[in-house]
Amino acid sequence: MKAIFVCTHGNAAKELIHSAEMICGIQENTSFVSFDEGESAENLQTKIIAEVGKLDLAGGILFLTDLKGGTPFNVLVRLLANYRQTELVTGVNIPLLLEVFLGRETFTLAELAKQATDTGKLGIYQYVTPVEEIEEDF
Repeated sequence: MKAIFVCTHGNAAKELIHSAEMICGIQENTSFVSFDEGESAENLQTKIIAEVGKLDLAGGILFLTDLKGGTPFNVLVRLLANYRQTELVTGVNIPLLLEVFLGRETFTLAELAKQATDTGKLGIYQYVTPVEEIEEDF
């Protein structure tokens, strides 16, 4: 089973995983690290290495983060070379995480990263109230 690792600013990683698990059940071989206010990139890197070390990486690891160019992303980019099979996707959200959890045994690591990216984008939607509904309210 592919390892899933989420790293975000603040507690978002923990809460995203918790929310996704409410929908699809508790996930094995999954972990996270939070980047806390005032924390150094070096300390974050140390935390990531320690937490990833607890995962089974035989099937590879998919790293998910919140923001391209942010400290979690930058630290993960530097660490990718330390692991054999890796993918990194930014913009983590609940639909993306659900897709990853449900597809990690079906797809190759590269396919899983692509599915995650596609699903994450599709999970963003702007609801526009139809004009008829607006006019009826007045």
